[in-house]
Amino acid sequence: MSNNTKLSKLKTRLKAKENSSNPIVRFIIKTLRKISDILRKTKRFLTNKEYRSVVCMQIFRPKDVHQTTQLTCFNRYPEIFAACKQYFQDIGKSNIRILSFGCCTGEEVVTLREYFPEAEIVGAEINKYSLDICRKRKLDEKITFIESSHKNITAHGPYDAVFCMAVLQRTPHVIEKKNITDLSKIYPFEKFEKQIDELDSYVKKDGLLVVHITQYDLGDADIASKYEAYGDYGYSCGLFDKNNKLVGINEKRNSIFVKKNA
Repeated sequence: MSNNTKLSKLKTRLKAKENSSNPIVRFIIKTLRKISDILRKTKRFLTNKEYRSVVCMQIFRPKDVHQTTQLTCFNRYPEIFAACKQYFQDIGKSNIRILSFGCCTGEEVVTLREYFPEAEIVGAEINKYSLDICRKRKLDEKITFIESSHKNITAHGPYDAVFCMAVLQRTPHVIEKKNITDLSKIYPFEKFEKQIDELDSYVKKDGLLVVHITQYDLGDADIASKYEAYGDYGYSCGLFDKNNKLVGINEKRNSIFVKKNA
């Protein structure tokens, strides 16, 4: 019998004892589960660089952490990127500066270059593992990757467009799966709004602030009065209000905003 088979049988036996009438048995099972979870996470921390980077990020920069899932791909939001390209074509501006906030491993930055061939593009990332991958890419001299901080981002700004794509949220699939209706202890509105205020400070007048896929609505933030939605480019997903309460699971909101008031 293999070790995996033995382990599987042991887990089955332990699971069968979870609801035992004997409190001592229940306590032992609970303790064994905690020990197993600690060992599993410890092993993952020691052997997985990506996971280790996320853990360190949460420990050393918790106030700056939003989404913890490192999920990305090339041309992930073609409709949004194309609409932004059209906006700058309509106002006759091509030599622009772009910020990709939370650029992960750089796929978004590479994609933006295809839509904006003349732009200066800055990719900002808090995860050092992802940032290392970004910096190993062989790209043109008008693309720069920086460690995400207000000081670093400001030094390269201001920006004609700021892209913040699927960043301002916290494990949405887990939230939905567990039917969580209050984010106050997980990802409060105040954290979202503070980051929105910071992003606003980077955007030039008549520039674009693109906030796509979040658990809150930019319209609820105080800076919303500075912006007008551009077109009907948006998305539908779980929406929480300013009090961190779930409003609906399929609520639509806009993604692209033009800064009308500085």
